[in-house]
Amino acid sequence: MSQTTDELDLEKRDPNDLNSHVQVAFEDVFGEPAGAHSIGCVWRNSYKCFNCGKNCCYKLLTTLCGICIALYWGCEFAMITFQHVWCYTPMLRVLAISMGCLQKCYGTIITCFLAPLCETCGLFFSRISVSNSLQPPIPLNMSQQTEDAGIDMDQRDPNNLNDHVKVAFEDVLGEPEGAHSINCVWKNSYKCFNCGKNCCYKFLTTLCGIFIALYWGCEFAMITFQHVWCFTPSLRVLAIMMGCCQKCYGTIITCFLAPLCETCGLFFSKIGVENK
Repeated sequence: MSQTTDELDLEKRDPNDLNSHVQVAFEDVFGEPAGAHSIGCVWRNSYKCFNCGKNCCYKLLTTLCGICIALYWGCEFAMITFQHVWCYTPMLRVLAISMGCLQKCYGTIITCFLAPLCETCGLFFSRISVSNSLQPPIPLNMSQQTEDAGIDMDQRDPNNLNDHVKVAFEDVLGEPEGAHSINCVWKNSYKCFNCGKNCCYKFLTTLCGIFIALYWGCEFAMITFQHVWCFTPSLRVLAIMMGCCQKCYGTIITCFLAPLCETCGLFFSKIGVENK
């Protein structure tokens, strides 16, 4: 969750441990084993030079480039968010609708040919007796959904369609312990990241959002028209034809396989299951 500038933690700059793998101390790089020790002053000064060089170089680089890079990543994630919200998620919805229609067609055909066969093969276990003394489960109370006549201007993604592109500053940039930039650089990077992300996203939606929303509205209207007036009646015709075929096919399967499966079911006739 994003913070205000005053609430920005200047001590713990990597709360999500994004860059804990680059947290480097002097003892993580240099180590003298027993019997190979340098002069004490050399080792102490090496320690000071290592930390001084690392800290000064990192602060110099972040002072020169950190704010600009934060601004760039803010704009980058704004464009990614724009693509997912206005393009990819509606396309996935179109795919889900098309696959739903295909699933109905495929399910009708599978039911036609496999249901009689599976039902007949189920006679193998027709001699198994099961007695259940457990109490029936208590049905869950379903909460009723209330209709909201207006549009919610605060909660704009109630179904969490684009929850995966929710990006905050601390989800992208994090400085591990021992590698902190100057406080003003970190604060301004935070401001530039959020400013770039928000401004870039608002700019893109202002330019394209209304037209894209109009396009997707027309697109889903045409998809709805196709499904209501073409695909659903066609699936109904297919279901009727497959139902007739299923009865004929089921009659033949029952005639030849049912006696065989029912007789083989005698193998399990002595099995009894009781639940207490």
